[in-house]
Amino acid sequence: MIRLEGITKRFGAAGKPSVDNVTIEMPEGTTTALIGPSGCGKTTTMRMINRMIEPSAGRIFIEGQDVTGLDPVTLRRRIGYVIQQIGLFPHMTVSENIATVPRLLGWTKGRTEERIDELLTLVGLEPERFRSMMPHRLSGGQRQRVGVARALAADPPVMLMDEPFGAIDPIARERLQDEFKDILKRVRKTIVMVTHDLDEAMKMGDRVAIMRDGRLVQYATPDEILAAPADAFVEAFVGPDRALKRLSLRTVDTLMRPGAIADAPAVASGASVREALARLIGSGIRSVNVRGSDGTILGHVTRDAILDGADAAA
Repeated sequence: MIRLEGITKRFGAAGKPSVDNVTIEMPEGTTTALIGPSGCGKTTTMRMINRMIEPSAGRIFIEGQDVTGLDPVTLRRRIGYVIQQIGLFPHMTVSENIATVPRLLGWTKGRTEERIDELLTLVGLEPERFRSMMPHRLSGGQRQRVGVARALAADPPVMLMDEPFGAIDPIARERLQDEFKDILKRVRKTIVMVTHDLDEAMKMGDRVAIMRDGRLVQYATPDEILAAPADAFVEAFVGPDRALKRLSLRTVDTLMRPGAIADAPAVASGASVREALARLIGSGIRSVNVRGSDGTILGHVTRDAILDGADAAA
């Protein structure tokens, strides 16, 4: 869906490149998280995809089309964009904010109104309640949801997300991450996300691109990066608790056995192995039940299976 070929960006003729000869392919329907130290070039790389920043060299392909020569305004209407500051127009209602791009594209009023209701429902906001609200009346999490709905309004194949949860408090951030991961799976968009939070990158990204000094150091799945860092920099960047981080990526469903265990604690289906282990440590209990969305027990996971997985992760 997205292919960058030798993308380079220099600010000033003699300056060191902010992005240096980056080549990367991002498959359709996946989320790629760009991460690295401050000044590594991750945000510049993302902003070159929609030509908010023009590359100094290299080519950018979206759906097989070289977009480096397209009109930038036309290109941006094909790409959803979500930023940390959310950027809702303060003088417009929620529905007017979401309708911004469809209106520019000449959609009929009926089609636009139907899309607004569809997207508000998708992001968990009741249309009847939120349509006419002004942005200042929304919480930070609600504004972020409207920002995502606006980015999805014209059904773009690609979405760029620049630290989308950075302005949200930590408790709400984790909940929103879970909800948006589910939303993004359902809408099947190709997502490029910039984040400074390694746990967020590993949680949200199907693939993670680690950058350093403008160069791409490693591009792989979260599990591959944690299992086999490309070099000493990546190993230090992901930290010494790589085994525990890998347990956070694996779900209890992969270790589940049939049957319920009486008096055992329960975790939800889809919970991480790390979460299950946390429920068992110090309790003397040797199994945790796995609960479905309807409350029924789907099976159980033993402490030994979790610890065997931890040994394998290490």
